[in-house]
Amino acid sequence: MPELLEKCTCGAILVENARFCHRCGRPVRELTTAEQEEIAPEPPPTPVAATVVVPLPPMPIGFGNPIALRVAFLMSLGIMLIEMLPVVNYLFFVWWLLAGWGGVKMYRRLTGWRLSVTAGARLGFLTGLFAFVSMAVVFSLTMVSSSGRDVLDQMVKQDPRMSEFINNPTALGAMLLMVMVMVFAMVTGLCAAGGALGAKYAAPEQKP
Repeated sequence: MPELLEKCTCGAILVENARFCHRCGRPVRELTTAEQEEIAPEPPPTPVAATVVVPLPPMPIGFGNPIALRVAFLMSLGIMLIEMLPVVNYLFFVWWLLAGWGGVKMYRRLTGWRLSVTAGARLGFLTGLFAFVSMAVVFSLTMVSSSGRDVLDQMVKQDPRMSEFINNPTALGAMLLMVMVMVFAMVTGLCAAGGALGAKYAAPEQKP
């Protein structure tokens, strides 16, 4: 007696050991666990989260900022070189202002950060502080040298009463201290003002 061929409900003759009907796709027998895992679709790959680069905040202007210290030192050297030039050194007020202004521009060019008015004033103050220290060193070396004694002798010749003042170490020290405090206030104040103005009126960044 010929073997009866198995048929699907759609009328198609099934292939031997077929799991699905080749016409309608209906499963013709229950699948085992191994067969289900074999035909199960692979899960889509887990998308890799994009790495977000967070820009670092700008460093505060102060003694802990090496770039600010380098800029302030370079600008103070510029002030000292200009003040050694004859005639030009009479405009020292202008150069102190421009030193603070130029320090802000140089710092922005090196770092790409636009400083606030307060930060610009701090950078200008650092510039003035370095400039004052340089001026104090030069002044001290001048006073202990022969040229400094010549200046004191000229002061005594112009006013003999100055001899009593010069020979009094207490009075002379108090006068020098007062002069140094005034010079410190002027240098740092004007440099800080120049830095604040440079930060306030800095040109905005050009967008590409």
